[in-house]
Amino acid sequence: MKDYRLTPYELELLDVIWNLEEASVQEVCDALPRDLAYTTVMTTLSLLVQKKKVLERVKRGRAYIYKPAITREEVSRFMLGQIKQVLHQDSLPSLMLNLLENEEISEDDINALKVAIRKLEDQQ
Repeated sequence: MKDYRLTPYELELLDVIWNLEEASVQEVCDALPRDLAYTTVMTTLSLLVQKKKVLERVKRGRAYIYKPAITREEVSRFMLGQIKQVLHQDSLPSLMLNLLENEEISEDDINALKVAIRKLEDQQ
């Protein structure tokens, strides 16, 4: 599995690009919920392309356009795997129970969980 260790700030920028599907630096700045310097965003996006390889960029006119090179699900799987391994001694039930304990769970959520469990049981 590829290593997707990302800072909360890097995840914030990646989230904007996942939502927009592709974006210039200015479009990322405009979509952020807080003011960040254009050059700070541009530097971080370049790092995410060149070193972390989670974004791709193409030149369009005078600007670079950034696109995700990975999916939200890939990063989520990596990060949850790290949390399970480090904080829950590699125990899936411990991780799941910890996630469920602090959530308000709707009837739809419960039904979705039941469907997922039945699907897992059918695969056994």
